[in-house]
Amino acid sequence: MADPAHQVVKVEGFEVTCRLPRPVGNSMRTFDRRSSLIVRITTRSGAVGWGETWAFPEAAGSLIRSNLAPAILGADATAPRTVQARMVAPLAIDRRGQCHMAISALDIALWDAWGRIAGQPIHALLGGALRDRVPAYASGPFLEAAPDRYGALAGEVERYAAAGFRAIKLRVGTDLATDASAIRQARSILGAEALLMADLNEGSTVRDAVALTEAVADARLSWIEEPIPHDDLPGYRRLAQLLSLPLAGGESFSGTQAFRDFLAAGALDIVQPDLAICGGLTEGLRVAALADAFETAVAPHVWGTGINFLASLQFAAVLTPRRGPVPFPLFEYDMGINPLRSALYDPQPDRDGRLAVPDGPGLGIEISIDRLADYVTGHWTLE
Repeated sequence: MADPAHQVVKVEGFEVTCRLPRPVGNSMRTFDRRSSLIVRITTRSGAVGWGETWAFPEAAGSLIRSNLAPAILGADATAPRTVQARMVAPLAIDRRGQCHMAISALDIALWDAWGRIAGQPIHALLGGALRDRVPAYASGPFLEAAPDRYGALAGEVERYAAAGFRAIKLRVGTDLATDASAIRQARSILGAEALLMADLNEGSTVRDAVALTEAVADARLSWIEEPIPHDDLPGYRRLAQLLSLPLAGGESFSGTQAFRDFLAAGALDIVQPDLAICGGLTEGLRVAALADAFETAVAPHVWGTGINFLASLQFAAVLTPRRGPVPFPLFEYDMGINPLRSALYDPQPDRDGRLAVPDGPGLGIEISIDRLADYVTGHWTLE
């Protein structure tokens, strides 16, 4: 019988936003701020858990207040898989969308609360860590919102290398000649041994993506990421047949079924679930098991605040290693300006380019919303 002390009696949402010093972007869009929804659940005994979703924070908050509250209030915080099943059950018409994002925030918070109640890190609750340090790659820089979209590239790549990263993923997606030049410039700065990847952020076509990879074959990219819209399964199937290097994607997928379809079609070599989008840690575990069944590498996509960063480190600690030149699982470290992360957690890689996995209870460290007080734009409570 569930202990009444572990019942969730309060759910709070904190909408957080920070403005950037200047607009930046990728191949498809430019933005001047970062936003997310952070949730805090509190049990009858006073234990708390933190979670987040970042894609549509206001919509996610509305869904939690209007639809998911009955499933979470009164629930046992030490049974996240049971509670996630209760939240997913009514989603017959939204199996791959906004509802999964709202559930993601609550699911992460439940795992965090359980860890704090048990006095164990989430990776222990997931069955035990396979590693205490995770190889990381620097993700960046953003493309400049200026005529020279790669104006910051050289300085930023040098900064990443100086910080200790042995792997870097560039954002590209302007035109073939300019993209190819940027990729070769990054390779010349990094040297021959570092891993180098390229992310097109859905901004290309099948033919143009193939042309780019052929043009920069000498740069030895480790993968190309999301060249075309993330849900274009026929297009990814064609790319998998035509490309000579691994194809990565899945950061925008919600629910295991979306990953299933791409893996069954042989359309991805590397899957990139984002815990704050796909359905939380509970769904992330299913995606990882599915990837194992297809012997496919997992490299978590990490965006948002320090909450998703910490949850993803716990997740990466238990992922199956993969043979080959890339040390999967490989952890994404967004190098853009982001006080929503750095105010909560700002780790540095070690000399081998790895990040330590925090081993405190739950997410691994104590979380205080006071550190983000300057960025809270909305707050609501359910009891």
